[in-house]
Amino acid sequence: MPRRGENIHKRADGRWEGRYIDYYKPDGKPHYKSIYRDSYTEVKNVMKSEEKPHNERKVQNVSNRDMKQVTDEWLESVKVKIKTSSYSTYYTDVQNHIIPYFKEVPFTNEALENFIKAKSSQEKPKLSAKTIRGIVSILLQIVKYAEKREYIEPFRIDLVLPKIQAKKPKVLTYEQQKKLVSYIQENLNKETLGILIALYTGVRLGELCSLTWGNVDFSAQELIIAKTVQRIKNFSAKPKTKTVIIIDKPKSEKSTRNIPLPVFLLEILKIYSENHNGNDYILTGTVRPIDPRTYQNKFKRHINLAGLNNINIHAIRHTFATRAIEVDFDTKSLSEILGHASVRFTLDQYVHSSQEQKKICMSKMAKCYWECRNFRVIGNSR
Repeated sequence: MPRRGENIHKRADGRWEGRYIDYYKPDGKPHYKSIYRDSYTEVKNVMKSEEKPHNERKVQNVSNRDMKQVTDEWLESVKVKIKTSSYSTYYTDVQNHIIPYFKEVPFTNEALENFIKAKSSQEKPKLSAKTIRGIVSILLQIVKYAEKREYIEPFRIDLVLPKIQAKKPKVLTYEQQKKLVSYIQENLNKETLGILIALYTGVRLGELCSLTWGNVDFSAQELIIAKTVQRIKNFSAKPKTKTVIIIDKPKSEKSTRNIPLPVFLLEILKIYSENHNGNDYILTGTVRPIDPRTYQNKFKRHINLAGLNNINIHAIRHTFATRAIEVDFDTKSLSEILGHASVRFTLDQYVHSSQEQKKICMSKMAKCYWECRNFRVIGNSR
């Protein structure tokens, strides 16, 4: 008699039917194969001989396309759907990692697992878990593309990816922030103005470098974030340089936003906007934007001169988020000002409690204690 879970049953016509997974479809759903025999034992024996173990339900290359042809075709298919900067990332990962490894290796679970192990143990350059997961994500998109066009047979991917070790980002303490603002006030120019904008609006580096005076709406008292500056691979037919600076859309749909400006910052911007038209970039004063990497170097120089060490420009964005919570921003407003897709991401990744803030919170417990101690119950006593 059939056991529970065997997927063998007796049909109405008297025959026995057994069903087992032959392979997996591109959407991950199983494709079943049925066999029919006159007895339960016959069906069970046939299933035992024909059913493939899970780790053998793998892809066999069924086309004469090699890995480079498939990846080139996939890159062309996604080029019109994604940002130029994203395409540059895809292209670089494909050329530097995927094609060299899978040039003569078929798509199988074992090959993918070996690929992850190889990248995890790579020393020069050493790759982070985040980078490896990004490369594997691209590779799996290529696999799905090849499956959809029947270049390879479908198979189910079951991988163990390296875990990302969350690094605690640096956030300026309140005293460090006061020190930095004091330095900026004494050395206010186009470069330090950029630091002040980032410190009190939370904009990203690429967004900061893309700001023109036309992005400052003085009447509405808002900063308009509508683009970003990035350096990517030069895809020109005859490139004179390996990379090129581009002005692209912001990171995501939520990243396009209007940020209300505090009055003090608005007044400073009004002074610096004189003798500039809307097409001039704030950080350069010309119609050409600054390279984000160049501004990072300028930022580090000013940070050192301010007497602060080991602070990168992204820490300024985290500092803005943390200070915002400390002065009672509601989380929904903060999330939208930062250009995040969700409030949860803002709280998990960008809001950090300082030791000073923890002391303030604990002092509220003291207040609670004294209120409880002074409370008296009025009633009959004996």
